[in-house]
Amino acid sequence: MSENKTGKYLKYAIGEIILVVVGILIALQINNWNETDKRIALEKKMLKELLTNLRKDSLDNAINAQWYQRVERSARIINLSLEKKIPWHDSLANHFGNLYTHGISTYNTSAFENLKSIGFDLIRNDSIRITLTNLHSINYRLVEKTEEEFSKDNHNQMVLPILTSRLKMERWFHAVPHDYESLMEDLVFQETVRFRGVTMGYVGNNTKDANIRVGNLIRMIEKELRK
Repeated sequence: MSENKTGKYLKYAIGEIILVVVGILIALQINNWNETDKRIALEKKMLKELLTNLRKDSLDNAINAQWYQRVERSARIINLSLEKKIPWHDSLANHFGNLYTHGISTYNTSAFENLKSIGFDLIRNDSIRITLTNLHSINYRLVEKTEEEFSKDNHNQMVLPILTSRLKMERWFHAVPHDYESLMEDLVFQETVRFRGVTMGYVGNNTKDANIRVGNLIRMIEKELRK
């Protein structure tokens, strides 16, 4: 009789333990589901923030690329006019004025920095994660580096002294040579203009390449958010 009671108590105890374990496992699973839901919600929030930043970057890149293309084109027109000894015409003033200009990249990195602090593994899509990190660590840095070196430093140290010694900048985007005919024989000026055009074309190509990658990333994120 005593053994039967002990057996019943043992079975009851084991059953209680099993129920407790099952309850704990269910609670853990529910907690995991909740954490997963929260993580997915945070991922979508970050993707939307990235999308907002990238769309602004795309517009900025497009505008800057146009500026660099304009300088490159003006440099070619000026050198062609001087080499062929084409007489002065008023439209050249705009091209001479364009030599002073360049783009200024202002990338929106707030969402990227937030994601960096959270952890890039929040983004489950490997292609998005890799493309995003490459964009910021390679493409954006290349644009900023070449822009700093060619658009600003070389311009201020090498190009600007030559331009200001030979041109009169009457207003923004409008400059007139002190002696246009003398520039036809001025190889230093011509090579400076050529250098300005080639380097601005290089920075412009980097900017356009970065913008292609931005566009691809935007489409990838949009597709991910539609899932």
